[in-house]
Amino acid sequence: MTIRAVVFDLYGVLGLNGWQEFKAQHFSERPEEWERLRRLGQRADAGVATQNEFVQALAAATGKNEQTIRYQFEHTQANVQLLDFIASELRPHYRVGLLSNTSHDVFQSIFTHEQYALFDVAIGSFAVGLTKPDPAMFAIMCRELAVEPEACIMVDDKQGHLMAAETMGMRGVLYRSVEQTIHDIREIIADD
Repeated sequence: MTIRAVVFDLYGVLGLNGWQEFKAQHFSERPEEWERLRRLGQRADAGVATQNEFVQALAAATGKNEQTIRYQFEHTQANVQLLDFIASELRPHYRVGLLSNTSHDVFQSIFTHEQYALFDVAIGSFAVGLTKPDPAMFAIMCRELAVEPEACIMVDDKQGHLMAAETMGMRGVLYRSVEQTIHDIREIIADD
């Protein structure tokens, strides 16, 4: 099936911050502790718990103050190089989506008005009460973009999210760098 849409994750793909490094620093040797906190974070992303509860739990687990932890979440910078690629090569020919696990509406605080306008559909998990890798998240995005999963590429930095998207028929691109991601998207489109 011909590719008609490309969907991007926010954190770690289109939005870059210090969270991944912070998480690795504090939890790489405490996977059980991280798993407990990750589940609370997912509940916050689904709107079942609050962001404040998650921040307080992280502060208690790391010994860092809440302000430091909020900084890791809130000082996300747009991945301008990838957004430029979307604007020049994808937006003119494909539908573009943004699909993120997030506990509140952060999109317009990260992107300029022009950058945010690149997306035909932007869905945060808090708005639908689900989180990736739940297949329903990908189904909602495809429905909103008016494309079949087989006509869609999903770009994410989490292999588990991509596996769920691929089981629905979407093509997956694992984000490791801007250059690699652009190359992989171009390759899928060229083979299509």
